[in-house]
Formats: sequence, C-alpha cells, structure tokens
Amino acid sequence: MMRRRRRNKRLDAPHVRLYRWLLDSPAYLSLTCPARAVLIEIARAYDGFNNGRIGLSVRRASERCNIARGTASRAFVELQDRGFIECTTKGGFNRKLPHASEWKLTFWGCDVTGELASKKFMSWGREN
Repeated sequence: MMRRRRRNKRLDAPHVRLYRWLLDSPAYLSLTCPARAVLIEIARAYDGFNNGRIGLSVRRASERCNIARGTASRAFVELQDRGFIECTTKGGFNRKLPHASEWKLTFWGCDVTGELASKKFMSWGREN
C-alpha cells in the first residue's frame, strides 16, 4: 500500500528566517532583548523585494514590541552600531507628510541599489 505524503499547501507562507550563523555571531549575542525584538520586526517587514525601503518608525516598533519609545530608539541605535541595519532614508514627522525611516538589513542584498549583503555585524567583535 502506497502512502500519500501530505504537502504543505502554503509553501509561500510569510515567515522570518534567521540563520544560525547570524544567531551565533558575537554581535547578535551582545544585543539586548529589545534590540533583538526590533530586529525581528524589521525582518518581518521584509517581503523579499523591499530591502532598503523597509519602513519602520520608533513609534511603530515600540507598539509592535511592547516597549517604551526611548527603549525602541536605543534599540535602533544599537542595531546600527552592531551593523545589522542601515538607515537609507531618515524619517520625519510633520502635519503634511509624516513618514517612517527606511531601513536596509545588511544580511540580505539591497533591492534598491543592487548592492550585495555587507554583513557588517560579522566583523563587529573583531573591531571592538
């Protein structure tokens, strides 16, 4: 008797993939919990075609991660210092045109410029 294998009908289901080499890096291990949560939220907003245009504000990150705005702001700075993210467009808040900062994850190639992944966080432990 031949058994039929069940197939996952949603092979394209949205997910966030963090590889073990990234999770084992000294830079990732040095991150605080809020910074790790914000990194996951930025990676969550990546759809496969928008790296370099990932919009996430401090306010939205604080809501999504259930942390204070000051803590979220420090998490963004920490992620930039370690080399996980780069700001491509600085956000602003005014009555006419409020917009979030746009980010690029350094462990994936940039979809705006076509630049390869820099993985700056991998050399963080050697620099500091």
